[in-house]
Amino acid sequence: MTLVLPEPGTHQEPSVSLIDQQGMLRLFRILARPGAANARDCVALADTVAIIVQRYLEEVELPDVEEAPRKSPPIPVASPAPANPPAPVSAAPRLMTRARWDISLAISQRLASQMAGLEPYELRLSLARTLGARTDTGLMVRLWGGVSGPTERDWNGGRGDVVRVPAGLEVMWRRAISAVELQLGLAGQLDFWILGARYQTNVQWDYRFAAAGAVTGGMQMPLGKRLFLRLSLDFAKAALRYRYVDPNTNETAFSTPSVFGDAGLALGMSLR
Repeated sequence: MTLVLPEPGTHQEPSVSLIDQQGMLRLFRILARPGAANARDCVALADTVAIIVQRYLEEVELPDVEEAPRKSPPIPVASPAPANPPAPVSAAPRLMTRARWDISLAISQRLASQMAGLEPYELRLSLARTLGARTDTGLMVRLWGGVSGPTERDWNGGRGDVVRVPAGLEVMWRRAISAVELQLGLAGQLDFWILGARYQTNVQWDYRFAAAGAVTGGMQMPLGKRLFLRLSLDFAKAALRYRYVDPNTNETAFSTPSVFGDAGLALGMSLR
């Protein structure tokens, strides 16, 4: 704040000015010249300047001049204690689908050039179980066994009877598309051959094993809620074979196939 008092005899009027810290003029007032330079006039001038500055400060309401109204601190209110504390929330257990069991009876035909008569035809009974928690996809294990039709074979001076008892274990990946389930996997097959040789009045029985590995596939279609119809197709390569050579002619009288296929149609029931 600057107060200008001119010397006596000049035309300049006394004034008061108020400048802030940035050098900007905030207040300027021209004061009335006092009549005489005595103590009473000086006091009146000082009071006038004080009143002007006070009114200016009241108008602009400087924050550092006027005190902000004091607010009483909020009174903390204790929240009421719950009557019964809530029980801890635990994650719900994952719903697991029960395994499906399939029991079926099938008619199958073995496709091989070395077979004749009723030998290629089989009657199979199988039991399958799904693995995994999902109903539309996952693994399936199938175990089956059967019996083929009897077949007679003739050669010089004798006759032979052949009955085949096959069995297999299949591991497949299944995938449901709409209501139809497609299956594809690998299988191991074991054939138990019962061979009966007759020569005149002599009869001799022999037993042989043959093993093969296969690629297997199937298509299972529902027939209602539990019944189903299944088509199957296998392509197999023998790992263990048997061949009988006629000692008289030195020709092969009987042999198990090296490469063969199986096609079947099954009717079954699903259980859970």
